[in-house]
Amino acid sequence: MELTGRGKTLLAVSVAVGLISLAVGEGDLLRAALLALIAPLGGLVMLRWARPSLESNRVLNPAQVEAGQPTQVRLGIQNTGRNRPPALMLEDRIPYRLGNRPRLVLERLAPGARSVVNYTITPGTRGAYELGPLTVRTSDPFGLAVSVQEFPLTTELIVTPRIQPLRSLLLPGGAGMSSGESAAHAVAITGNDDIAVREYRHGDDMRRVHWKASAHRGQLMVRREEQPWENNAAILLDVRRGAHRGELSSFEWMVDAAASATVRLSRDGIDPWLITAHRDFECRQGDYSEAMRYLATVSAAPEAPISTMVEKAQRPRSVSGIVAFLGHVTAAEAATLGRLAKRGGACTALVVDPVRWIPKAASSRTDPRERAFAEQHLAAVSALTNAGWQVIPVVAGTELRRVWTRLGAWRTLA
Repeated sequence: MELTGRGKTLLAVSVAVGLISLAVGEGDLLRAALLALIAPLGGLVMLRWARPSLESNRVLNPAQVEAGQPTQVRLGIQNTGRNRPPALMLEDRIPYRLGNRPRLVLERLAPGARSVVNYTITPGTRGAYELGPLTVRTSDPFGLAVSVQEFPLTTELIVTPRIQPLRSLLLPGGAGMSSGESAAHAVAITGNDDIAVREYRHGDDMRRVHWKASAHRGQLMVRREEQPWENNAAILLDVRRGAHRGELSSFEWMVDAAASATVRLSRDGIDPWLITAHRDFECRQGDYSEAMRYLATVSAAPEAPISTMVEKAQRPRSVSGIVAFLGHVTAAEAATLGRLAKRGGACTALVVDPVRWIPKAASSRTDPRERAFAEQHLAAVSALTNAGWQVIPVVAGTELRRVWTRLGAWRTLA
């Protein structure tokens, strides 16, 4: 409990007037000063006697929300004491990125009574935000003294990337990735095996020898056992800090794009496989909540090599296609990525153009470093294209929806 600014001012004025009245011998003035002094001190005594005993809780609806969408925060307050406290002022502490701290007034609560108040926040950027603690203030009727209680309970709000509406991604020949009509569209990323054959092993039945593949490879190959085809698609997300531009604005673009692609494929009945250098998530049967939770908080890292991401993607399994969201890549990194397309599948890369991401003045275009970046970008694009990737450059202002539409049209005509 403490005096408010108003109470401190009245207390100071009362003491000053009392001292002056003693100096000049004014008894009436002294009595007025003493009367004024009683008010703030009486407020402290009253709050000490009527200090509320409260319990609180906080519920988010929903607790995980897409950036730009509102969520409702519900605060429950219950008076567990025997006294009826004055009106309560509630202030919930929230991160500054979510806006101003909400302040709510709650009328006097009877003993045992419970009340619920709500407020709404609309987060603009992805992330994990901690709401709380909750502060409850009670003041005397004149606002001279205040009692402050803090409830340390906090609640986490997960804000996922913005999801853009995308059309279904189609495979060469006009067959949709979601159709699941033929395993012929699946791409086996299994290192030394291909989609239909493997190397001969001692004891294999000679009737399973695939002579055409053996002649093509120069070694004895046998048909692999039939395996159930899985309708999956791999989504690669480049999280290298040094690969992105515009104070990591290109990274945020790529995160939103990867999230949108994950949701689109899941809604089409495809199981997305989200892969970064650090984590990977298999989203099965339309459940992509864990992947979205990861994308809500993923950050660019100084150590996240392309090769690590490629190694993860080469685990033995079948996918319908690969979509890679990449920052600036070199020709060597493009060659590493090229290993994923050697079996001939639907491999698409959306690559940040490091020179054109942020438009620059004409004088800066002759900068040797800019020319070097441009040459590296062209060499990487050429290497990816030669390896069998479809490459689409990404610059500032690129709309994923339009890029995705163009990609779908290209695949339909392929």
